[in-house]
Amino acid sequence: MPVQWLVWSPLQNEVIASGQLADINQLSELTEYAVTRPVYGLVPTSEMLLTQVAIPAGSSRQLAAVLPYLLEEELAQDVDSLHVQLLKRDNDIATVAIIEHQKIALWLAAFSDCGIELKKLIPDCLCLPLFSDGYSAAEIDGQWLIRQSEAMGVCADASWLAAWVTAQKAPIVIDRVDDTADDDGDDGDEIESDVEADRLAEEVESIVAATESLAQVTIHHYTPAPVNIPGHWQPQAPELVMQLLAIGAAESKATLLSGPYKPQAAWRKHLQPWRKVAIAAAVVLVALIGEQVLTTQRLEQQANAYRAESERIFRQVLPQFKRIPSQSYLKNQMNAALKSLGGHGEQNGMLMWLSELKPALTQVPTIKIVNLKYDQTRGELRLQATAAGFQDFEQLRSALSAQFEVDQGQLTKADNLVSGAVVLRRKA
Repeated sequence: MPVQWLVWSPLQNEVIASGQLADINQLSELTEYAVTRPVYGLVPTSEMLLTQVAIPAGSSRQLAAVLPYLLEEELAQDVDSLHVQLLKRDNDIATVAIIEHQKIALWLAAFSDCGIELKKLIPDCLCLPLFSDGYSAAEIDGQWLIRQSEAMGVCADASWLAAWVTAQKAPIVIDRVDDTADDDGDDGDEIESDVEADRLAEEVESIVAATESLAQVTIHHYTPAPVNIPGHWQPQAPELVMQLLAIGAAESKATLLSGPYKPQAAWRKHLQPWRKVAIAAAVVLVALIGEQVLTTQRLEQQANAYRAESERIFRQVLPQFKRIPSQSYLKNQMNAALKSLGGHGEQNGMLMWLSELKPALTQVPTIKIVNLKYDQTRGELRLQATAAGFQDFEQLRSALSAQFEVDQGQLTKADNLVSGAVVLRRKA
């Protein structure tokens, strides 16, 4: 089917270019024009049906879903294969456009393949000017496009245009004139009755003629009027039909692009190429957040474990403190205990003694310290230890003698272990 096209500039109020394609497969030739301009697709009215249907009470909320089934008995096709678009609602009367899904899908695919975005898809008859006192009409490709109202119109072939226009006449109703004469009147009365009857007949004929003239629909046409077609054909300023339709398309609110054919919002269109990138970024972000959450949970578990262990050590070292109100309290008490153990000078304090003991104990690894008692006032450290033999204590005494005065107590042996006490004092 040939495709007519036109590029209209509303700013310059003139036609930029126009022409005709052999079929819809040649749409790619128009891509250059469509890059920076809104594109309106005009659907031939011959490819669809514009009709009206009564809306049952209680159907308003789901009107879009109910409409196809309200027309089911009037249509020869399965309603599931048809796209039913509500064009206008007037109280309980809905004006709809009916067209096959297959046709819309074919047209939209052709435009999409060429990278052309359709802003609206409009029945071509609804792009004609709208008149309140009649119809508007224009001939294109041997057929007449006629717009009847805001949302109604037809595409009439010349062969049945006359019958269609005739069917648009309003019905004529004439009251019956009673011209029966009174049988009891005289001859003079009969003559007067005949004259009165003739006069009434002439008035009736005049009324009928006037009524028939008024009953004919007024059609405002933009192309030469057809010959021998009823109706009041009133000429308008001749215009190029495609120009007339292009101007009307830009102003029309009607469109078939709804439901599954509703265009995407502009921001969605621009985001579409970045969809895969956004999905990948979202996956990475979720993974990072998940890893961070797991790390935080692991650190919290470690912190809880350290806190529990520190409290255990605190209660073991300082059993006199039963209550630990806070971690700062625990830290302060431990520091105070360490300070008391460390003494007030560099050469005093239990910690200093222990650090000096370490080399000697390392030389005799078989010695096991059982108990330590530090007397700061007397300046001595008492060790209670065990070993495998007496010679181990002798080796320990020799190692400690380099730094300390060593007093070794009595050694006893039991269960193959030798135990004894060693008292250390610093050399003067």
